[in-house]
Amino acid sequence: MSKKSKKKFNQHKIHGKSFIFTQPFINNINLDYVKTKIETLVPEYFFDNVDGFFVGYVDEFFKDDREYNAMFKDNAIYLSPDQDNERDLLDDILHELAHAVEEKNKDFIYGDGRLEREFLVKRKYLYYLLSDKEYGMSAYENPEYDYDFDQHLYKDIGYDYLRGVSAELFYSPYAITALREYWANGFENYLLGSRGKLKEISPVLYQKVDSFFDI
Repeated sequence: MSKKSKKKFNQHKIHGKSFIFTQPFINNINLDYVKTKIETLVPEYFFDNVDGFFVGYVDEFFKDDREYNAMFKDNAIYLSPDQDNERDLLDDILHELAHAVEEKNKDFIYGDGRLEREFLVKRKYLYYLLSDKEYGMSAYENPEYDYDFDQHLYKDIGYDYLRGVSAELFYSPYAITALREYWANGFENYLLGSRGKLKEISPVLYQKVDSFFDI
């Protein structure tokens, strides 16, 4: 049996974008709830750069000594079948939708340099707050994703510690990883978290995300 014949279309759609399953969700997920929630939170035009959703394990979910639950690639949102509940799935879809929006609007999001400056100021301040100085300041001044630095934050320092020490700088530890993740984390928490907190600690990020909803 070919891989293509194993794919199953699901009647569920979000703003007209279909789900295709190569594996079912492990847990019982109410997709009607997820659909309604996202269509209430996000206008249809946000999905202009998304062709559909694919549910199933792919190699990219198991890379860099970590396990990922979602990714945006080739105009599709790929989702792991291993979703804890509806909130977990919502988080993943909205985070990857942020990357879809980013791909289409890079000039607007990053072109004036304001978001990068805000991110790097926070990174530099975090450096002085940390007792672990294994990585020098130059690593904290790099806005791009770096595998070794990501592993350092995730494994050596640890997200539990980072969550406490960076609470007034970043909405969550994953936002520290790279500028792109700072954007996506802000987008996600604008919709599912506290907008007041996001606006207080990351005013430029809040403004950038909010501008998309002012259209």
